[in-house]
Amino acid sequence: MAALSPFNPDAVSDDREIIPAGNYIAQIIESSLAQTKSGGTMLRLTWEILDGSLAKRRVWENLNIVNQNADAQAIAERSLKRICAAVGHAGVLSDSDALHFKPAEISVAIQPPKGEYGESNTIKGYKPVGGNQPQQQGVGAPAATGNRPWGNAA
Repeated sequence: MAALSPFNPDAVSDDREIIPAGNYIAQIIESSLAQTKSGGTMLRLTWEILDGSLAKRRVWENLNIVNQNADAQAIAERSLKRICAAVGHAGVLSDSDALHFKPAEISVAIQPPKGEYGESNTIKGYKPVGGNQPQQQGVGAPAATGNRPWGNAA
């Protein structure tokens, strides 16, 4: 037996609980590439809500940027284009880090249970915050990147 300090599970928030459907100001805080089961490539994004009672909560998104199914890949490419516009990134995107720490308004929906998986959140749309416009870059100029909270420029 292990004696615990009094632990109240009701006082602990679970960041895996479903976020209510709605629009939220959020930013991408992590991104990575992963191989899909079918041999494609998926861009994994972690969005963090920035304000309100759900601040610091996270929503995960996977974009099939290389996929045998042309429709699936086209959907991912359109989503990535909309994300770039929403965070103000213009020009060629060579590294997903260029999308980090730039606020956007995301539209979160609830995806019903499917197979062995329960309800989950999905992102249905992206908009700039407060009229955020894409930055213009000259030919050959490096992509603009956001500052990380700890002060290092990406």
